[in-house]
Amino acid sequence: MLPFLQSHTSLAVGVILTLLVLAARALSSDQQLRKDLSGGLGFLMTFLVLRAVDAELGPLLHPRARQLLGMAWMLTFAFGGIRTVVSFGLFLLRLRSRIPQPKILRDVIDVSLYIVAIISILKTQFDVDLTSLLATSAILSVMLGLALQDTLGNLFAGLSLQLERPFQVGDWVTIRDITGRVVQIAWRATRIETGRKEIVTLPNNICSKEAVKNYSRAAQPVGADVYFHAPYDRAPNEVKEAVLEALEHVPLVLREPQPICRTWGFDEVGIRYQIRYFVEDFGQADWVMEEIYTRLWYRFRREGIELPYPNRKMHMNSGPAGSDFPEEVVAEMLRRVDLFKVLREEERAGLRREMVPKRFARGEHVIEQGEHGNTFYLVGRGELSVRASGVEVSRLTRGNYFGEMSLLTGEPRTATVVALTDVVLLELDRPVFARLFSEHPELAPKLSGMLAHRRTQLDAVMTASGDTPPITEESHILGRLKSIFRLS
Repeated sequence: MLPFLQSHTSLAVGVILTLLVLAARALSSDQQLRKDLSGGLGFLMTFLVLRAVDAELGPLLHPRARQLLGMAWMLTFAFGGIRTVVSFGLFLLRLRSRIPQPKILRDVIDVSLYIVAIISILKTQFDVDLTSLLATSAILSVMLGLALQDTLGNLFAGLSLQLERPFQVGDWVTIRDITGRVVQIAWRATRIETGRKEIVTLPNNICSKEAVKNYSRAAQPVGADVYFHAPYDRAPNEVKEAVLEALEHVPLVLREPQPICRTWGFDEVGIRYQIRYFVEDFGQADWVMEEIYTRLWYRFRREGIELPYPNRKMHMNSGPAGSDFPEEVVAEMLRRVDLFKVLREEERAGLRREMVPKRFARGEHVIEQGEHGNTFYLVGRGELSVRASGVEVSRLTRGNYFGEMSLLTGEPRTATVVALTDVVLLELDRPVFARLFSEHPELAPKLSGMLAHRRTQLDAVMTASGDTPPITEESHILGRLKSIFRLS
């Protein structure tokens, strides 16, 4: 090896290797490879400078100084070659495993090879055997061991973490009370980035001693739990059904494994429930939890389920329409609904008192295409999207209404309606219309004509979107209406 380093061949190899490193850094898009090659490039450039100085000024120097200069460019050449080869080796490992290699692994490999190079060159150039020197320095070794006890403990703990691999860079973990994503495993410590973008540095000996929860192993879904209380006067199965229906439309909650809701205990404030849901990435769990709590508030509000708290209750029962809108506003919206234009003003006033406000959160599905329904909705606030077979056909705002066709004829819903913003809808159910038909026998034929006209408009939109609309006529709608409400 020494004749090679002292020959001009090593200079030619150094030049070629430097050019290759420069080209690789310029062409590569891998930031870690570019960073690793920068260290090797620095050693190689230093080697070329020292070798040029040795070639030009070497004969003029003192033999001892020239020997030191020779040792310097030999070491820089060896370090540059080692750093370059290790950089490419780790790059190939990343391509194969798609997992970033921890910094401590690169450092251990580099330092181990550096020590081998230093021992070899010093032994050949200065006839210095470092192994025997270290073996005879027992007192110095003890002093260094005591002074560096914590540092060495963290170092060996870091090495044990690499051997056992309870976590790796990019994993979401909980160590002690710290939850976050591992961004670096270094010689002394492991760095974790929390959800608030804080960098927490934990010594490696703590990471090796504490229990580690890893949420990112083998690309498997990870579960998270949410707890809440509901009152004793609501049946557990009723509450769980409402919860699971609300979870169906929460983004990022996986359908497989399915979310579950379980009765978890009987507490002083109410029945305790557990929701367990699964996400692909643990980093999404907090966002999903926030969305679940939001959706549950809206759902419980519509269902009249109270949220109990010690010494008080949060009443979720929906009040009359006037509690959300002034009476004159609701009256004006009812006047503009063509279905109710045949009613007198006092009859519309009675209808107004029977309307129940229902709140829906942004993104919730109010009705689903293909389902049966017995509710009519008048939009009081917000904006909704009407979608047929996944294609948006219209948007609804204040004063618009929907749901009348399924309520009056018993046919499945012809479209899905999704809340684009938080919305407040005024709801009427089938018994209200049954009373209207009973009091106004002439109302059924008039409504059937209006429904047939609206169906014709919807059919035209569905035909334009590529769907095949059902064939309905005014007499058919009237027959269905009479059958549903048992009219003569």
